[in-house]
Amino acid sequence: MTQQPPAAGTGARLELNSPLSAASAARLVAAATAHAPELIIDHGCGWGTLLLDALASVPTAHGTGIDVHAPDIDRAWATAEQRGLTDRVTFVTGSSEDVRDRADLLISIGAFQALGTIEEALARLAELLRTGGRLLFGSEYWQARPTPEELALMWDGARVEDCLDLPGLIGRVQAAGWRVLDLHDSTRTEFDAFEVGHLREREEWLLEHPGHPVRAELDQDWAAWLRGRRRPMGFVTLLLGR
Repeated sequence: MTQQPPAAGTGARLELNSPLSAASAARLVAAATAHAPELIIDHGCGWGTLLLDALASVPTAHGTGIDVHAPDIDRAWATAEQRGLTDRVTFVTGSSEDVRDRADLLISIGAFQALGTIEEALARLAELLRTGGRLLFGSEYWQARPTPEELALMWDGARVEDCLDLPGLIGRVQAAGWRVLDLHDSTRTEFDAFEVGHLREREEWLLEHPGHPVRAELDQDWAAWLRGRRRPMGFVTLLLGR
């Protein structure tokens, strides 16, 4: 048995790298593909889960997923092979800034930073959407204003300005020319499952190696979530049209 803990952030115990249950993801994908898109592009696709779900729901569609993190792209290819979808999907390790193709359905879940600020991302995604297309867009937001103590625990350099509240986020979306067709506000249960899913592989390893110093790292991760992000942070997934 290895004496080194699994790497952080792999999400090995998760199927989807977002705070969405399988049922919520399925409902959003069904709504997003109701117009039978021919080409689907996922900007910041991660493991490609939602893109592959969308392709499975539209047998005539083709898709491309792009992400800067090569291990995520490797996992996406492996999942596509397991699901028999490699003939209709392409995964690319690279930057969304380099994408020029326009699509009938765009996906950007928790990855708008790949295209800049929220305003810049929404503007660029509008340029990449075909007439009559849809955008499935997910972003974190503040459910409550974080305290200085919570900000100090979340991540290095966390600021109140890093997120909007939900009305502010919707206002930015509308100001950018988009209309909201559907909205899913991730539940506390979905968020807890997501956070625990990222910790579980390393916690299981620690049970077999109880004296390892990774325990201190995990305790810090728990504090960052429970005392930092859990109360103020929310996540919303929007189906948008123009």
